[in-house]
Amino acid sequence: MSRGLRPPRTAQRRSGPCSARARELVAGAARLGAIAIAVVLAGPAGLLGLDGQARAAGRSGGAKVQEVCKTLTEHANFKVRVQAALVLGKIHDTSASPCLTKAFADPNPSVRAMAAQALGQLGDVANAEALQMLATRDSDAFVRAQAMKALDAVSRPGAGGPPGSGAAGGPGGRAKIFLNFGPFTGGVKAAAGDGVRIVHDTLQNELGKLPIVSLTAIPGAKPGSPSFWIDGNINRLDDVGGGASVEVACGVKVMVAAWPSKKIISWTSAEASVQSGSRQRDRDNAHRECLEATANQLAEDLAKFLKAQGG
Repeated sequence: MSRGLRPPRTAQRRSGPCSARARELVAGAARLGAIAIAVVLAGPAGLLGLDGQARAAGRSGGAKVQEVCKTLTEHANFKVRVQAALVLGKIHDTSASPCLTKAFADPNPSVRAMAAQALGQLGDVANAEALQMLATRDSDAFVRAQAMKALDAVSRPGAGGPPGSGAAGGPGGRAKIFLNFGPFTGGVKAAAGDGVRIVHDTLQNELGKLPIVSLTAIPGAKPGSPSFWIDGNINRLDDVGGGASVEVACGVKVMVAAWPSKKIISWTSAEASVQSGSRQRDRDNAHRECLEATANQLAEDLAKFLKAQGG
C-alpha cells in the first residue's frame, strides 16, 4: 500500500560604411538560392547586420528554412554562418532545431553562441538537453553563457514551441520538469546491488515516460525552478515463512528534494508482498517482482506530485 506525498551576449546591429570585402560577402551570400543573407561589417567590432530581405524570405516556408540551415552548416565563411543562425532565430520555426544543434560542433565559437541564442528564441523545451550539454561542456565561456541563457528561455513556463503555440513540453503549455536521481543507498543489506538497481531503474523508466519530465537537471538552476532530486532507500526486503511457500515482503522510501540545493520537500513510501517458492531462483524472482511493484506504486505518487508542481 502506498502513502501519498505529504505537502511539503546578444549580437547587436549597427550601421556603418561597408568595405569592398563586405560587399563581396553580401554578393556571395545573395547567390545562395532564393535567400539573401547580407553580411555587413560594422566598423572595427565586426558585428553583423540582418538584412530585411533575409527575414522575409526566411518566413516564406520550410524549404527556405532548410536552405538557411544548409548555409549554417556548410558555408565556408563563419560570418555567413553566424548570420544564418541569426536568421533562423528570427524565423521562429522549430524545424530549424536539428541544424542549430548540429552547429554546436562548429569550430567557430561565434557560430556556436548564435546557434544557442537562436534555439532560445525558438522556445522549444525539447532543445533543453542539447543546450545543457553545450552549457556544461563547451570550451568557450561566451558560448556557455549563451547556452545557459537559451536554456533558461526554453525551460521557463510558457516555453515549448513557436510563439503563440502554447506548448511547453506538456499539456496546456506547462513547464517541463527536470529530474536527477540519487544512488538509493543506505537501505537494508539484503537489497544491496541488484535490489537498488531495480528500484532506481524502475522509477527512472516510469517517470521518464511522462511528457512533462526530462531526466536531466538544469545546471545551476535557480531556487524555485522546476528541478528535483529523487533519492531514497529500500527499508525492507524479507522472506517470511518456510517450506514450499515463502512470502517476500518489501518496502521502499523515497525523498523528493529541490535541485541543486537538495533541500527535502517531501517523503513517500510504499510496501508490497509476493508469494514465492522455496528455491533460491524463485525467491530471487520474487524479490525483483516485489521491488518492481513497490517502485511502480511510488512512481504513481511521484507523477501526481510532479504534475502539481507546474508540470
